[in-house]
Amino acid sequence: MKRRILDLAVAAVILGVVQALAETAVAAVFYRDFLVAPYRFFTVQSYDAFTKLWFLMGDAAPLPSLLSHFLGQGAVAKIALAPQLVAINIAVAVGLALLLAPVAGMLGVGNSPGCDVRAQGDVRSLVRALSVIGVLAVAVHAVVFVVSFQAPEDVGTVKVAKALLRSAMQDGALSALAVLAFSLALSRLVLARQGFRGAVLAAAVVVGSWPLLAGLLASAGALAATGRPTATGAVSTSVPGAPAKGYNVVVVSIDSLRADHVGAYGYGRATSPTIDALAAQGVRFGNCQSTTSWTLPAHMSLLTGRSLLGHGVVADDRRLSDSVPTLAEAFAGAGYATHAIVSAPYLNSRYGFARGFDDYDDKTVYFETNEDSYHSVTAPKVQAAASTWLEAHRQAPFFLFLHYWDVHYDYAPGPGYDTMFDPDYKGTVTGDNYYFDQKIRAGMNARDLEHLVALYDGEIRLVDDHLAMLRAELEKIGVADRTIIVVVGDHGDEFFEHGNKGHHRTLYQEVLWVPLVVQVPGLRPISSVVDEETSIIDVAPTVLSLTGIGIPSGVEGRDQSVAFVGPLAREGSDEGRSVFAELYRKGTLNIQVAEIEGRRKVIQHFNTRQLSVFDLAADPGERSSLAARGAVAEPMVASLRDWLEGRWSMFDRRVRSEGVRAVVLDAKTAETLRSLGYLQ
Repeated sequence: MKRRILDLAVAAVILGVVQALAETAVAAVFYRDFLVAPYRFFTVQSYDAFTKLWFLMGDAAPLPSLLSHFLGQGAVAKIALAPQLVAINIAVAVGLALLLAPVAGMLGVGNSPGCDVRAQGDVRSLVRALSVIGVLAVAVHAVVFVVSFQAPEDVGTVKVAKALLRSAMQDGALSALAVLAFSLALSRLVLARQGFRGAVLAAAVVVGSWPLLAGLLASAGALAATGRPTATGAVSTSVPGAPAKGYNVVVVSIDSLRADHVGAYGYGRATSPTIDALAAQGVRFGNCQSTTSWTLPAHMSLLTGRSLLGHGVVADDRRLSDSVPTLAEAFAGAGYATHAIVSAPYLNSRYGFARGFDDYDDKTVYFETNEDSYHSVTAPKVQAAASTWLEAHRQAPFFLFLHYWDVHYDYAPGPGYDTMFDPDYKGTVTGDNYYFDQKIRAGMNARDLEHLVALYDGEIRLVDDHLAMLRAELEKIGVADRTIIVVVGDHGDEFFEHGNKGHHRTLYQEVLWVPLVVQVPGLRPISSVVDEETSIIDVAPTVLSLTGIGIPSGVEGRDQSVAFVGPLAREGSDEGRSVFAELYRKGTLNIQVAEIEGRRKVIQHFNTRQLSVFDLAADPGERSSLAARGAVAEPMVASLRDWLEGRWSMFDRRVRSEGVRAVVLDAKTAETLRSLGYLQ
């Protein structure tokens, strides 16, 4: 038995050390210019099998600090992984030797007689031990890959095979197998040359590494506990004077509305006369960015003032944690009547949106069939329900959240609006079944694409006309002069600027740049246009500050009420500010995080090992990426890493302490979301 343990330990330790060094070299060479994410950030298959086994032990296995943090650019940052990976591999190797020893004899491990340095039996036994460990390592890779693999909805053989290959290539499984194959071959050569002397050397490494391992893990635990950034604290509760104290607040979210299709942002068509009038009377934020490119997490950011990692609803199987406060709760706590009328599946109360609202109306706009979700004109229903509620609550200070869905595809705005901006079109393309219609694709007929854009613009005008009705209702009930109106888009839509249609695939400007207009009646803004970078997470702290209500702890957004109060409040304001956007689509292996600072932008694609860097002033269409290592890129990538460090540590701690608030979709909802192109 002792001989078996020794042979298994020798083989495992040599394999472990070799593969730890090999994967460090791979990371240093192939990820030199990119960020490397912590293993829990998303499914990372590129780690070796021994490290994966260590991960599976969870909190029972202390995690070296570098594996729980983002690694920055440069080979040196990745080479620093080597000591910690070697330590993990040695610990797991010894454990495997002890576990496998009882059955290893049946495979001829440790059964060869004699201890002659040149005895071939010693070499054969060690090689057999290496084979046993190698088979186990392959099994670990296979099991982890299969468990994490998300099969496509269409389970046809060809599609599944393509998905398997794409997953193996993009999540690092093939890389891990290549490292294992190389390590096995090199370890066999080492064992064959060294024989018993190699065994003695390896045993000495095992015995001598335990104190080193213990020290590494102890210091790593201390680093992990003390070196992580702390959570964002409370933001200043209000600006001096609370210029709109006691005002009502109406926040209007228009789904899929791009800033560059709004008149106040320079668009040539009359898509938005009501929004334009609000901008002329209030403040237009010229460079407002969404936090993502799809509805659910964007609205959660809007109503919590947090990034995706900040609020935790990074996917449609997540519900908002009770520990994350909402904008509605802040208003309710200040004595406001709170109400919401929403019109999209992803704003259903199941995700946690209803918290803080006296009534959260996700039933007035209800899709009986999947086709209804495409073709229904919903703005009249939202407007009618809003008018009814406003009539009943004209006396009390209120917070009303309205979500208009119509601009979202399909583009079927109804009579009048469907021909408003393209009356002469004679073709056959319509906005019906927009996402799945194979005729609507990159390279399609330019005239047909123009018509689709005109239908999109018609949808915008439809919603804008209902905003005019909303303003008229506020006038009618006598509260317009003390009601703040905020109009914001949650994200935009793509029309093949980068080869895609719709949204929820990229973080380019066509889906991130959204309108944000704030009008405060009776208050002449100091700055009618704010050109600094802003984000939809700024809405919550801004309206709370304007009305004199305390801003909850953990809000990441900036108070933009300085545009109404004047220069004295601009100390420490948004000059040179960066804003961030995130996209976590694990099922399609699409994990991206972007940072925008003025004219500069960087997008890190974690799955495809790609870093895109843009000068938005010189290249607003984001056509040509700058060098990943240069004067523009390096400081921004370092800033992006620091930002991710802070947000990820909060997200990870919350998940580990509270667990995941899972959402299980019923069959009908899942089918509706699938029909809209969200579920893959």
